[in-house]
Amino acid sequence: MATPAFDFVRMVTAFEALTWSQDARTGGRLPDAAPFLAAMSEVALLFDQLGTGFGFVRKDITSKVAILRSHLAAAPDTYRSLQTGVTAEAAAGTAAVTSPPSAARTLLRLLWATKFLAVLMAELGSAYTPGSTKTLRDAVGKAYGAALRPHHSWVVAKGVAAALLLLPSKEVFLTKVGVDLARREELLRRVDAVFGPLVEDCYAFYERHQLLGLP
Repeated sequence: MATPAFDFVRMVTAFEALTWSQDARTGGRLPDAAPFLAAMSEVALLFDQLGTGFGFVRKDITSKVAILRSHLAAAPDTYRSLQTGVTAEAAAGTAAVTSPPSAARTLLRLLWATKFLAVLMAELGSAYTPGSTKTLRDAVGKAYGAALRPHHSWVVAKGVAAALLLLPSKEVFLTKVGVDLARREELLRRVDAVFGPLVEDCYAFYERHQLLGLP
């Protein structure tokens, strides 16, 4: 079966459709599983647009989405809300289990990718401010350094550094991922509006439960 083509608007719309069974609170929150996993499947396709050097990230996202879907299928009442599922694992002392991978550990890896995308889109937005000389390479490099590099080996980081050299201009990239340049400001604002709070809420939840250091 052919891999579906990436569509930027479809990805943004998927994240705008996230639902939250748990009320917002100072200590953060996590979204419901099904819409979040559907949205992350769209993110996986985005990494294909960054070249073969980022193909491993796409594969990792795809595998992690599959793991969380298996948790949801096996115990829907527990994992329908990711917050309920991760809280249950933390209470049971199973959040750090690696075989089979816990939902808490698996979701954390997806949050790294979510943070990458949030930083990347914020950087692309600022790249279009008057006087900016920021390139796509600059934006992707900063996003990688902020979200993914701390979790990668030296060898992987070297491969990513090489991949950055092959990136096109930001205009070519945005056109490639389906962003009508006439709607660029609108779409980047929509991305920022959904990803900023999502990353903040999810990371705050993990920090409150001391889960950011899961192996």
